[in-house]
Amino acid sequence: MGKQDNIFEEGNLSGLPFTFNQEVTDVFEDMIERSVPGYKTSLKLITHISKNHYQPETNCYDIGCSLGASSLAILKGAKDSKIIAIDNSPSMIQECEKRFQMLDKYKSISLREEDITKSKLTNASLVVVNYVIQFLSLKQRDALFKKIYNALIPNGVLVLSEKIHYNNRFETERIFKTHHNFKSMNGYTDLEISGKRDSLEGVLITESEKDHVLRAEQSGFSVSEIIISNLNFRTFKFTK
Repeated sequence: MGKQDNIFEEGNLSGLPFTFNQEVTDVFEDMIERSVPGYKTSLKLITHISKNHYQPETNCYDIGCSLGASSLAILKGAKDSKIIAIDNSPSMIQECEKRFQMLDKYKSISLREEDITKSKLTNASLVVVNYVIQFLSLKQRDALFKKIYNALIPNGVLVLSEKIHYNNRFETERIFKTHHNFKSMNGYTDLEISGKRDSLEGVLITESEKDHVLRAEQSGFSVSEIIISNLNFRTFKFTK
């Protein structure tokens, strides 16, 4: 188990942008569970989707796998699946290796430390991208969506989870306050919340719900569904 997240206990004193380094890796589980409403629910849905959509002799991809929670969710639903987990953070991949080695079916999960925008994807029945697109440039997002679409077999599925923004100012302010309260209830101080927000400025770039759906349609996906809507977080299911 990871440590408790207190990285920004004194705010963002360094003034440095947020990165997925060893410090973040050590507290990542605690950080995401206390910051992202519905996170555990999204993992349960991934298990359900993998059970229903995995096809034998195909690949399942966990793109931007971090500590491999989505990979394990896929494996739980599709026990015979071949999973390829990709992340560009050396510390995340190293921690994944330690954790997966303790599992009986570790060999069914292949780890790759590489740039997800340059990864080769083939013969996929399921691709999961959880809270990753928001860290890419718009051009990279478009290219990755098209690459995923081309890699999926007919009726293959992309599960995408993202933080979003609203185009309505009133709604933006209302949700911002509610999300702030959510993090406060989970033990973060105002200083910690503002410190992390400062570090993510210009690093995490959100888009609207419509932006994600439009990108999926332009990439060729025939069916777009929103399967989780919780504050300013969405989980989408796109079907080829």
